[in-house]
This record gives sequence, structure tokens and C-alpha cells, in this order.
Amino acid sequence: MKNSERKYFKPLDIAIVAFVLIIAVMAFTSQFNTKDTELSCVVRVNGEVEHTIALKNLETATLVDIDCEYPLSVYVSKDGVYVAFSSCPDKLCEHTGVITRASQSIVCLPAKVSVTLESNDKTLDAVVG
Repeated sequence: MKNSERKYFKPLDIAIVAFVLIIAVMAFTSQFNTKDTELSCVVRVNGEVEHTIALKNLETATLVDIDCEYPLSVYVSKDGVYVAFSSCPDKLCEHTGVITRASQSIVCLPAKVSVTLESNDKTLDAVVG
């Protein structure tokens, strides 16, 4: 191949690569946002709020027992929330793991229970449409 036949990056190619790298860095650093938001654990049974626990003021971890069709226990601490025990047949809620950020949730469909972390921060995360 001759030197004159080499293909080099064009300015538009470099601009596109730079744009993609900037977006990737912004997405990566946004997960380390240290903004102090107060999270609350909200437990709903059949769509009705049964328990609301503020995580910021929690001195020690708490185990919340939910009495429903398939009783379950929710472990709540400053570090996160998870379903410690469930008597439902599929145990998917137990396998969801720990939730730690606003808008994350754990759902147990057989028991009709949802556990959601809600924030007092009312700013938009994203706009779609």
C-alpha cells in the first residue's frame, strides 16, 4: 500500500469519538454523585402504604415483618434495604439483592408487596419524549 493510499481519521470522525468519550465519562461520574438526599423505605401491600422508614435517622438496622398472604421480612439499614425472608414460592424478591438508591424497588408479586426507596429530592433524573 502506498503512502498516498493510507486512510486517516477525518475531523468529523475525531469529533464523534470525542463526543462519545465525553458522554461515557459523564455517565460514569454521575453514579458517584455525593448530593445529600434523604431516602425513605416505603413498603406497600396491595398498593397501600404499610410502612415508611427514613434511612438517614436510622440508628440501628431494623427488620420489618410484613403480614400478608406470603409473610416476608424486610431488612432496613442506612446502607440499603433487602428482603431477608419470604415465604412465597419463587423467592425472586429475596434474590433481588440490596437496593441503595432512590427509585430502586423490590417486588414480591405473589405476596403483592413492593419495597421502594424514595428520595426527598424533586429534581428530574431524565426527560423522555
